[in-house]
Amino acid sequence: MACRMREGGSEVTPSQRTRALRVALVGGMIEPLRLLLEDVLTDGGVRYELTSQPGGCDVVIVMVNGGEDLHVIAEAHALRADVPLLAVLPFGDDDLARRVLLGGAQGWFSLDTPLALLRASLDKLADLGRPADPEAD
Repeated sequence: MACRMREGGSEVTPSQRTRALRVALVGGMIEPLRLLLEDVLTDGGVRYELTSQPGGCDVVIVMVNGGEDLHVIAEAHALRADVPLLAVLPFGDDDLARRVLLGGAQGWFSLDTPLALLRASLDKLADLGRPADPEAD
């Protein structure tokens, strides 16, 4: 699942979320990612927790600046393979996006995309990692 989404895609509104979105930042570039996420999530009214420890989180995020950084995806999976992983790319590069998906990321987000889509992408990936609700049938 690439995280470029069409308008009108379903997303969880802050009032629908019953607990904070737990996001783990793994690898390099942690501080710039933390600042970006705090802005996006705070502006969107989302309750969140940022951590560097993937245990118990909803989404793991890694920054992949180029092909030489693909190892961070494997490192993040080694910590917690059952949690959806979002790779943040510096710009929309189809080849790099394909490589991060082949490397194990469930989604990608390029920083040249409107930041409002980042929140929707995080919500969709967090929903992938949640257990199915047996009462939803």
